[in-house]
Amino acid sequence: MTEIASPGTPSAEEPRAATSDAAGATTLRRNTLNTPEVFAQSVANMSPTGAMALLPLLVFATAGNGTWLSFAIAIVLMVFVGYCAAQFSRRANSAGSFYVWVTQGLGPGAGHTAGWALQLGYVATGVATILGFGIFGADFLNRVSGGAIPADNRWVLAVLFLVDFAVPLTVAIMDMRLSARTSLTLEAISVALILILCIAIWVHKGGVFDTGQLSLSGVGTGGVVVGVVLAIFAFVGFESAGSLGMEARNPYRAIGRAILTSSIAVGLFYVVVSYSQVFGFAGTKPGFGKSTAPLPDLANVVGLNALAPVMDIAIVLSLFACTLACINASARIAFTMAHDGMGVPALTRAHDTHRTPHIGMWVVAIPMVAAAVVPVLVGSSAVDVTAWVGTLATYGFMLAYALVSLAAPVFLNRIGVFNPVAMVVGAIGVLSMAFVFWANWLPQLIPGGAFSSLSGVFFWLPYIFLAWTAVGLVWYFAARSRNPDLVRQVGSRFEKVA
Repeated sequence: MTEIASPGTPSAEEPRAATSDAAGATTLRRNTLNTPEVFAQSVANMSPTGAMALLPLLVFATAGNGTWLSFAIAIVLMVFVGYCAAQFSRRANSAGSFYVWVTQGLGPGAGHTAGWALQLGYVATGVATILGFGIFGADFLNRVSGGAIPADNRWVLAVLFLVDFAVPLTVAIMDMRLSARTSLTLEAISVALILILCIAIWVHKGGVFDTGQLSLSGVGTGGVVVGVVLAIFAFVGFESAGSLGMEARNPYRAIGRAILTSSIAVGLFYVVVSYSQVFGFAGTKPGFGKSTAPLPDLANVVGLNALAPVMDIAIVLSLFACTLACINASARIAFTMAHDGMGVPALTRAHDTHRTPHIGMWVVAIPMVAAAVVPVLVGSSAVDVTAWVGTLATYGFMLAYALVSLAAPVFLNRIGVFNPVAMVVGAIGVLSMAFVFWANWLPQLIPGGAFSSLSGVFFWLPYIFLAWTAVGLVWYFAARSRNPDLVRQVGSRFEKVA
C-alpha cells in the first residue's frame, strides 16, 4: 500500500510524521481495528435504539399500517448509497471518508463540500444525541423516583447533557479501540433489550402476524412515500466507518463491508421493531399516535411494567454510543481536512500517547454540548431542539450521500472500470437524496400537496443548511485564491491498493 500525498506534503508513512515533535504527533495509530470494531462505528452512529425510540411514531403518523414498508424501502435506498461508497473503499481509504472519495470522482470543490456537509451532519447529530440522552435519562430518573424528579427539569437535563459530553469525549480521546468496543457493547445491550420487548409483544398478542399491516390495510401510496422520507433519517451516519480507513485492518474489505452490512442489518432491525410497535399498540387506547415514549409505554401495555425504565436505559446507552461515534467521525474528517490545508494547523495534531485527533475532538464536542445546554436553559423544549438539529443534520448527510452517489460512476469511468450497476444505483441515489431534500423544503411553496408545509423553526432550517453550504464554498474558493496549489492537496491523503 502506498500513501498518496501532494508534492511538498510529508506522507503519513514518513518517519517525521510518524513521531512526536514539538507540535505533537500528526498521524493516527495504524491497523488497530478489526472488522467488528469498524462495524461498530457505523452502527453506533446510526443509534438504532435511539432511532426506534420515536421515529416509528413519526412514520406511523403518515404511513399507518405501511410503517414497516417505509423502513424497508429506505433500506434499499441506503444500500444503493452504500454500494457507491464501497466502490471507493475497495480502492482507496483515509480518515476523510466522503471528503476524499468525492474528490477522486468530482474534484476538490465537490470533495470539500462533501466533507463540510458531513461535518454539519455529525455535529448536529451529536447535539441531538446529547439532548436525547438527557430526555430519556430524565425520564428514567422520573420513573424510578416515583415522580420526585421531574422529567422536564432543565437543570437535571443540563447535568445529563454534560455527562453525555464529558464521558464520550474522554473515551474518544483515550483510544479508538476502546471507543469501538464501548459502542459495540452498548449497542448490543440496547438492541437485545428492544428485541426482548418485541418478543414480549408477540407473546402478548399470541403470534407475530398482524393482518392489518401485512395487507397494508388503509395505507395510501403518498403516506408510504412520506414515511420513507422520515425513515431515511434513521440511517444517517451509517457511512461513518469510512472515517476509520487509516486505523482499520484491511480497510479495503472492512470499510465497505461495514457500511453495507450496517445498512442492511440495522435496517432489518428497524423493520422488525417498527412492525412490532404498530402491532403492540393495535387496539389500545389512546393508541400509538398518542404515545410520547412508545417503547417504555409498550412495556406497560404487555404487562412488563418493570421493563419500562429498562427501555429508558437501553435508549440512553444507544444515544451515548452515538455521541461517541459522532465525535470520532467528525474529528477525523477535521483532522484530514486540516492536513490538506483546509483547517487550522492545530487540528492536524494527534495525541502523543493515544494517537487520536484530540484537538479536533474538543473542537467538535464543545459546540455539541453548548448547542444542547444553552437553548434548554433559556426555556426551549429539549424535544423541540432535538427535532430541529436532527432535521438539520439530515440535510448535511443527504448532500454528502448525493455527492458520493454521483461521484462513484464518474470515478469508475475515470479509472477505466465499466460498471453499469454503479451507474444505475448512483443515479437512483442522487435522485432519492434530492427528493428527500425537496420533500423537506419546497412543499412550503406548494400548499395543499402530499407534504405538510413548514412552519416555525422548521421553515428556516433549509436556509440555515444552504447558508452552511455557502460558507463552506466561500472558504474553499478563498483558500484556493490565496494558494492555487492548495487544490492539489484537497483529498490527497489516502492509501490505495499498490
